[in-house]
Amino acid sequence: MKIKLRFLTLILVLLFSFSYSGFGQETIVTVNGKVKSLSNDVSDVLVVNLSSQKSTITNNEGAFFIEAKLNDSIQFTAVQYLTKKIMVTNTILNTSLMLIHLVDNIVKLDEVTVMPYSLSGNIDLDIKRIGNGPVATASSLKLPNSNVQVITHNERLLLEADRGKFIKGGIQLDTLFFFPIVGLYMDLNVHKTLNYISGRTKKLKEIVSVDEGIKMEKKIINMFSKKTISEESGIPLENIDGFLTFCISQEDFSNLSSAGNSFEVWKYLMAKSEEFKRSR
Repeated sequence: MKIKLRFLTLILVLLFSFSYSGFGQETIVTVNGKVKSLSNDVSDVLVVNLSSQKSTITNNEGAFFIEAKLNDSIQFTAVQYLTKKIMVTNTILNTSLMLIHLVDNIVKLDEVTVMPYSLSGNIDLDIKRIGNGPVATASSLKLPNSNVQVITHNERLLLEADRGKFIKGGIQLDTLFFFPIVGLYMDLNVHKTLNYISGRTKKLKEIVSVDEGIKMEKKIINMFSKKTISEESGIPLENIDGFLTFCISQEDFSNLSSAGNSFEVWKYLMAKSEEFKRSR
C-alpha cells in the first residue's frame, strides 16, 4: 500500500513539473529594458521581437518595454550601432531591468576622393586644378533687381552728407520788358560744405572703409579657415587675427572686393604673410 502511494505521489510531482515548465515557456511577460552606450545617442533604437514580430523604439534615455516569452529572439538596430540579438532567458524574464550595451558602428575609410575635381587637400594644387572662373553673382545670373546695390547704414549716412556738388551754376535766359537778357547764377551746397568743413564727411569715409575691411575679412574666413591660413603661411594660429588686421590696414586691401575668384585672394594673403613675418 505504501509502495503504491509513493508511486502515485511521484507521478503527480512529475506531472506538476511538466505542467509548470510548459506554462513558463508560453507565459508572455513585459520586459523592461534600457539601452546604454558610452558615446552615441541611445534614443530611437529599434527593438524587435523576431519571434512575435512586435517592435518598439527606445526613448531619450534609452528605455523601452516589449512583450516576450522564454526563448524569444530580440534584435536591437540603429544606424550608429552594430546590430545585436539576444535570446530571452529565465534570468531576463525574472529581472526588473534588462541592460543592453551596444557597440558603436565605426566606418573606417582608407581614402576619400572629393568628386568631381579629385581634390588632394593641397590648396595651391587644387586651385590650379579646378581653374576657378568668376564667382557666380546675381548680376551674372541676370536675376531681377540684381543691379540694385544694398548699402549699409554708414554708407547711407555718407551718401547723405556728401551728396551733390559743392557749387552748381550756369547761364539763365530771361526777359526784361520784352528784351532778352542773359544772367549767370551760382548755388552753394551749404549742407555738403558744412559737412566737409566740420570733418563729418572725412570721418564717415573712414568708418565706411573700416566696415568694408571687416566685411572682406569675414569673406576671407569663409573662404579659408584660420587654421588653413596658419598652416600654409607659417604664421602661428594665435597671430592670424593680427595678420588679418595687418592686411586690412594695407592700401591695396580694398582691391580684394573686386577679386574675380578665391585664387586671387589666396595669392594676396600669401604675399602679405611674408611682409607680416618680416615686420615682426
